[in-house]
Amino acid sequence: MSIGTYSLASGRDPESSYANSSTYEINDRSTPITGLQESSHDEYTPTRVSTRESASIIFTTPTHRSASAGLSSKTRKALEKLYDRNYGARHCLVTSSAAYLVTVAHAVQRASKSDLLTLYEYCLGLDLRSFHVDSRRNMFYLSPHLHGIFDAGRWFLLPDTGTLRKVYDYVKDAVASRANSQSSKGTKHFWLEWNLNNKTPYTFILLPGAGCPRISCEIGGGVWEDHSYPYQGLPLLECHIAPPFAVINAGPKCTRDHINQIAREYCSQQTSEFRKELEERLTLLCNTWALFEDAKKDAKDWEVEKMGKRKRDRDDKDIENLSRGSKRITRSQARSAHDGTPKSDLHSNQARDKPPPPGPRKRKLSSSLRGAALTDDAVFHLEKRQKRIDLRTRVRRWVTESTRASSLDPEPYA
Repeated sequence: MSIGTYSLASGRDPESSYANSSTYEINDRSTPITGLQESSHDEYTPTRVSTRESASIIFTTPTHRSASAGLSSKTRKALEKLYDRNYGARHCLVTSSAAYLVTVAHAVQRASKSDLLTLYEYCLGLDLRSFHVDSRRNMFYLSPHLHGIFDAGRWFLLPDTGTLRKVYDYVKDAVASRANSQSSKGTKHFWLEWNLNNKTPYTFILLPGAGCPRISCEIGGGVWEDHSYPYQGLPLLECHIAPPFAVINAGPKCTRDHINQIAREYCSQQTSEFRKELEERLTLLCNTWALFEDAKKDAKDWEVEKMGKRKRDRDDKDIENLSRGSKRITRSQARSAHDGTPKSDLHSNQARDKPPPPGPRKRKLSSSLRGAALTDDAVFHLEKRQKRIDLRTRVRRWVTESTRASSLDPEPYA
């Protein structure tokens, strides 16, 4: 059965197409699909062209970890530019099919939960909430059917031995630094360690029980080459994605129970040395993923500590801002105590500042208000303080107050 014309945009379960057959064909020699389609765990909708963004704007990795909507046009353009620079054009990583047949896949899935992203940041020495799934180091192009079974957990990318050892040592050192309360090297060091322009060779590994598809790859000039399971003729797949992200994707898919079966099937026509090397790579993969699994509790505690510290820092800042006014009053009081004022005056001032004794007090009229007539604004504000009463009573009170105020000191005539 050919699935070359199958489109994930139909909303069907990508696994259901393979349920009745153990062998099928992954073939991109089909009618072109217009428009670049989108990413993991999202609907595959045509690209929307933005007319508001300039191509000269430098792309930076988004913040806040993930986005619920599809990829932004800025992110898509940045990935396209990376492929044009590093590969010459967009193409499927496995089949090398043309750009109009590819979708954007993610190594660390877009649907990853927040606690898992925290775990990855903890084990990779990243700052809390600094990793975004739409980083270009996490995205690559696949044809739709390969994308579907990739997200379904049926195959993964396996780095070479040297890269796997490097990732294992990196994660082990990062976790040890966290456990010893040492400061991590941070996000910038991670980006420098796994440079965006470097390409890592990966091996296509199909998990046992996922069927035996035949893969058709374009080798140039409209010529296609078929590869049957276990794909011994399939070349190494060079990709820019960061190897730690490939390990995060492959770790949950490949268990230790799979090692012997994968090695046996992939090395049926290979030497014992080749099988031993593949088993070593798969074991390194499982060991590296075990570091992530063992750090789950520590990662959660680290997140709580970091978030608590951020909250305490915000509270301290708020308290400092609120206390600035009182601090200025305290300093002014201190200056008045040292500006040469006699102690007797200070005591009299303090006595004057003491609260009055309880009981009825006689209201004193300010000297600045003696004989002054009430203005319209004063009458208005005075009226607002009183209860709402009928108009006649309000006019009578206004006349009374005006007469009283003017009788104190009549205005001289010119």
